Amino acid sequence: MTAPPSSEALIEAIRRRTENYYDAHGLCCSEAILFVINRAFAGELNDALVRRLGAGFCGGMGGGEGVCGALTGATAALGLILGPGQRHGLPKAKMRLAARHLHDTFRQALHSTVCHELTAPHAGNRGAKIKSCQGITGLGAELCARTILEYRPKLAKDADLDFLNRHDTKARALIKKIVNSL
Repeated sequence: MTAPPSSEALIEAIRRRTENYYDAHGLCCSEAILFVINRAFAGELNDALVRRLGAGFCGGMGGGEGVCGALTGATAALGLILGPGQRHGLPKAKMRLAARHLHDTFRQALHSTVCHELTAPHAGNRGAKIKSCQGITGLGAELCARTILEYRPKLAKDADLDFLNRHDTKARALIKKIVNSL
């Protein structure tokens, strides 16, 4: 039996897997974060439901370029794992503090929480925008995982390392999608 990873190694694995899911599976920021956090920490939602839940946050709330979908997806994922009434849930007041901490660290790292402001440097360059959003998505997942582990460090020992250590290609993701639709 292998030893559980350090918190930092786990957080980095979550970031990498989220960025991989964003790219290989064609998910948006919020979908990728919710999907990976749910799987990493044994959230109670099935994969299809997680994707549907995250779909509306893409592009700053449905493409409106408001609050960044990586932040809203990370906040939703935080609630999924630490929300009141969950197996590892926090009381409502502590959950609000955790969500505020996530928000504040995101804003501190990127100097904004607004999709339009975060993507403005890449206006007109779709490839650069997608690459930037992929990195922001990884950061959102990292900050979410870090917050979860600050409040519930024992969750690290039960993280789904097999899932987190996989790396999907676009071809593999497409084949899986086709097989699942049959």
